[in-house]
Amino acid sequence: MKKRLKLITYMLVFVFLVTGCGSKVVATINGEKITEEKLNTRLEQMAAFYGYDLNSEEGENIKSFLQGQVLETMIQETVILQAAKKEKVSYDKNALKEEMKKAKENFSSEKNYQEYLNKYKLSEKDLKEMIYKSMLIEKLFKEKTKDITKGTGDAQEYYNEDPEEFKVPEQVKVRHILVKTEAEAQDILAALNKGEDFVKLVKEKSIDPAAKQNEGLYDYFTKDANFVDEFKDAAFAIKKVGEYTKTPVKTTHGYHIIKLEGREEEKQLTFDEVKQRIEDKLLLEEKNAKFGAYVSELMEQAKIERKLSAAEGEELNGEGLGDGDIDPDAGIDADEEGLEPGIE
Repeated sequence: MKKRLKLITYMLVFVFLVTGCGSKVVATINGEKITEEKLNTRLEQMAAFYGYDLNSEEGENIKSFLQGQVLETMIQETVILQAAKKEKVSYDKNALKEEMKKAKENFSSEKNYQEYLNKYKLSEKDLKEMIYKSMLIEKLFKEKTKDITKGTGDAQEYYNEDPEEFKVPEQVKVRHILVKTEAEAQDILAALNKGEDFVKLVKEKSIDPAAKQNEGLYDYFTKDANFVDEFKDAAFAIKKVGEYTKTPVKTTHGYHIIKLEGREEEKQLTFDEVKQRIEDKLLLEEKNAKFGAYVSELMEQAKIERKLSAAEGEELNGEGLGDGDIDPDAGIDADEEGLEPGIE
């Protein structure tokens, strides 16, 4: 997925909705409760995100540590969102619909979109709420750092300290046809050798879900790209633009015929080429520092009770609303009071 630049890690908000009452409380933040059920749901999601199996020996060894870290993240997240509510941070409800649309457009098919949600144990509503809260935090960030317009560091000095950071590795752009069997791939190679158009065969033969939209094209990528090794090795082995692999390339997805559409050799970017990028980075560092200090102050002022080890005693019996009770479908207009658009 393509992702727009995240201002700081606070924006990586993962929120989960839960149903029912009678859940044990593991923390309260200015009277707002985080339940054990919500904590465990978040824990499972974060474990999936980082590739941990909590049922494995490794997972069991890190579970307690990870649980504490996740709870602290949820506490800080709650404090920031409470501040956003106090500051009356809001946006037009159509903005959320547009962000959801952009998120789905990053997937080549509805199937891939659903597979992504399932992999990270998200429903579409979960994803919507994650985006909703990220947008609120981003607006709060911008509001609290709007007075900072320039970083204090020197861009030329930054470049001189580590020019290797601005070295662009070799990249290739390819088009491919994916089929299930080697025999199908051989038939396509035979057609290409007779002069058949590659794009035409992509549209007719490829089983890649994205083929009809992108005509089999993968824009420039490096050897570190997230592709299977067999595919990358074959792509970078093609010598001339316009040539294609002479034998089928087998991967876990099937059999590929890969055509080289472009190649960019490794190059060192000059200071002038990256000056703006460096200045943007230095500016972002200044903004992050200011917002980080702001969040630290919020945490110091907040009344926080951590009850993780004593969670057996207290339960929510339908009273109060904690993390994850916002209904993003209700929307929120810029002229409305407060943060929460509605409660289910």
